[in-house]
Amino acid sequence: MHLAKALTARFTSTPGKTNIADVTGYAILSHTWIRSLPGEITYDDWQQGDFDTTHPGYRKLVHFCNIAAENYGLLLTWMDTVCINKSSSSELDESIRSMYKWYRSADVCITYLAETVSLAEISKDPWFTRGWTLQELLAPYTLKFYNRDWKQLTQYKNDKQNRKILQKIEEATTISEEELSVDCKVPISRKMQWAANREVTREEDIAYSLMGVFGVSMSIAYGEGCEQAFVHLIKEILNISKNDVLDILNWAG
Repeated sequence: MHLAKALTARFTSTPGKTNIADVTGYAILSHTWIRSLPGEITYDDWQQGDFDTTHPGYRKLVHFCNIAAENYGLLLTWMDTVCINKSSSSELDESIRSMYKWYRSADVCITYLAETVSLAEISKDPWFTRGWTLQELLAPYTLKFYNRDWKQLTQYKNDKQNRKILQKIEEATTISEEELSVDCKVPISRKMQWAANREVTREEDIAYSLMGVFGVSMSIAYGEGCEQAFVHLIKEILNISKNDVLDILNWAG
């Protein structure tokens, strides 16, 4: 697990990989990737210092790290854009398998809604339609929403305990306040409903993004196609939930 040190507007890499068990506290970012060019700052860009400080991806990371340090006293941060070396297949595999755990273990998940100005319009933000953000909503104990100008949408310490936010989340995702509780046991078919119609960039991510949601792990093989990846996911779910076969069949129709 690569982590970044937030020192005002600078980034320095922690040496090698840091075991999550050894991390005393860190903030994690949930966001939707910038689709227009030049896009996001990547791991390689960051390591080589090959980017313009006016780059929108760089500015996003500066805001995130500054908020982590100034609002939460956290100098260690994690963000998928720069903390995963995607040129290493083994690191990519490990990161995807571990991501739910990383979001669960973070002190706070700072969630950036790039197309939201006020609380009233939060449920229309594209963040609620992406495949990977489902686990990023479910996993963290503490989550804080920030609007497109990096302003907090509420004064609550944890937006997962804010009734108005919870109502907006249910409006956007159908996930109820009770279901969003960490201790709530949710049927497989219900979780599949949450994932339905969410968008991903790579087709296999339809399955890979759900590993943590269902508490399973499987090999990452981009190129295998969405159907094969989903078959592997169902097999892994059945391996740990044999009593839920009927629930899966009911979901499949």
